[in-house]
Parts: sequence; structure tokens; C-alpha cells
Amino acid sequence: MGRGSCAGSPVGRSSADDTPGRAPVTFASRLDTRTMNQIWPVLLVAALGVIGTLGAAISTQFLTTRREDRRWNLEREREQERWEREREDRAAQWQREDELRHRESREETYKQFMETIWNWGRRAADIRQMIEAREGHLFIVDTDELYEASVNAIGIMAELELSASAPVRDSARECCDVMSRFVTEVDALLPMSEGADGLDVPVRLHDSYKAVARKTVELMRADRGLMSLAAIDPHMLPNARPGSPASFGQDVDRFERFRLGGLGKARASSRS
Repeated sequence: MGRGSCAGSPVGRSSADDTPGRAPVTFASRLDTRTMNQIWPVLLVAALGVIGTLGAAISTQFLTTRREDRRWNLEREREQERWEREREDRAAQWQREDELRHRESREETYKQFMETIWNWGRRAADIRQMIEAREGHLFIVDTDELYEASVNAIGIMAELELSASAPVRDSARECCDVMSRFVTEVDALLPMSEGADGLDVPVRLHDSYKAVARKTVELMRADRGLMSLAAIDPHMLPNARPGSPASFGQDVDRFERFRLGGLGKARASSRS
């Protein structure tokens, strides 16, 4: 029996090959398995290489983009800062130019106002002398020039309202008011006679004018940073003493020297 059973089974076949439902393992299948085992590492390495290359490209592109964005942001910030500095510089330059034009305009207005009230003061002093002298029984005083100077002073006062400091504006208004009242009082006395009443009113107004004009001139000089004329040359200011008819120093050269050496020097220094 034993021999017969041995004769009935193939030689060299394992018991596993006789398992029902399983395909027999052949040499070709073993070769395919060995080949696949050799290919899979290659494919895995290739896949890892592709993934690594793709990841490196993506990361490089991402880093490059971030670097470009950062550089662009820095350039934009620098450009914005440069533009802000230029805008501030232009604004500061425009402000300096506006201030310079404002100072020049104010100095010119001050000069015109002083010239006007000084011319008015000279004419008013002549009229005062005529009133105090009371020469003749009947005389008529020509107040046209006096009235015209008063109107000019009031016209310049409109410019002072825009450019002058508050103390100068207040003093200039007071000066214009006194000048107008003086002209009105003189006109009310015309024609004048030797024994007319009310001749002292223009005299008192003229004294008030001298005091106000003196204060106005000093305030204008102080507003421009100049020394007081009382410390430089008191004769160039109105004589504020009652009973003194002279409104200003009679030397015209002194007036010209003050006009050119006072506000003129201030303007030259402001331009420099």
C-alpha cells in the first residue's frame, strides 16, 4: 500500500501544491514577483524625487513671492515716506513764502499809514497855529488836504484790519477817529472869527492825536521787532506835550531816514 500510494503522487511536489483552490506556484510567477519587488523601490524613489522636486519648486516660488512682496512693500513705504517728506518740505516752503509775503505786505501797509498820519499831522499843526494865533477878524481854513489825508488813513485802516496785530489795529482806529473828529470840529467853526467860541476843542483833539499817533508808531515798530524811537531819536515822534503844535519833527530828512532805516532794514533782514 505504501508503495502504491507513493507511486500515485508526483515526485518533487510539495504538499502545499496539492491544496485545493490555490493556483500552483510556477517559475514564471516567482519571476514576476521578484521583478516587481525590484521595480517598486525604483518607482518609490522616482515618486519621492518628483514630489521633492515639485515641493522644492513650490517652496522656492513661495519664498520668492514673499521676498518680492516684502521688497515691494519696502519700496512702497520708502516712496511713501519720500513723498511725505517732499510734501512737508513744500508745505513748509509755501508757509515761509506766505509769511514773508505777509510781513512785506504788513510793513508796506505800516509805512503807508505812518506817511499818511504824518502828512495829516503837519497840516493839522499848521491849522492849530492859525487857531491859536487868531490873527484877523475873519478867516477861512482850507481843510481839503486834511480831509483827504483822513480818508486815506481810513482806507489804509481796512488793510491794517487784515494784516496788523491787535494792539496796532486798536491804536490805528483810535488815531483815525481823532483825526476825523478834528476835521469835523474845524469845519464846524468855519468861518472863524477872533472871538469865536469852541476854538479850544480842535486844540485838545490835536493833543490827543499826537499822543495816539506816538503810540501807534511805537506799536508798529515793536510789532516788527525794532527799537523804540524814544530811545533812538525822540524828535522823530509826535510831541505829546499839550500846547505843542508840532506833530512831528520838522526835519523831513529825519522822516526819510526813519522810513528807510527803520522798516526798510526790517524788510531787508526778513528777506535775508
